[in-house]
Amino acid sequence: MVPPQSLRCHVIRPTLTYLGVADTSAENLLLGTLLAMAWLPADKQSGDGIGPYGISASVHTRLWDDYLATQPDLASLIRGLASQRCFLQDPHAELAFNLAYATAIAWMIYQQQAVCLTEASDTQALAHVWQLTYPHRGGLARDFISSWNMTHGDQ
Repeated sequence: MVPPQSLRCHVIRPTLTYLGVADTSAENLLLGTLLAMAWLPADKQSGDGIGPYGISASVHTRLWDDYLATQPDLASLIRGLASQRCFLQDPHAELAFNLAYATAIAWMIYQQQAVCLTEASDTQALAHVWQLTYPHRGGLARDFISSWNMTHGDQ
């Protein structure tokens, strides 16, 4: 597995910066989401989740149709992260092989639901946000915290 700090520094932070988001809590939420989905038992994962964030094709399509379609500037930014040809042939494949795009889509899942984060958001608070708003099948805050602690130690 890629070290979490490498994912933060080379994928998550640059993607959020590209989207105009400079927020450590947002970085932590996305890193925790990625870790939780990687360690979540199969019966709690979305059965048809694609890529490291486990985003299903139906969630991906709904996000584009119901949220990004109403915000053309944001949609253009997100589309700018996708590859030229592959996105047109199979947009869902981007969730599997394009980490920046998948990270942006994961952030949009939270943004669509108007998740409010503060710089003081601790792991417990972020885990609660993940449990309530991210698409999975019965994942609990403790799943998020457990995966975080496995890679970061008890914090």
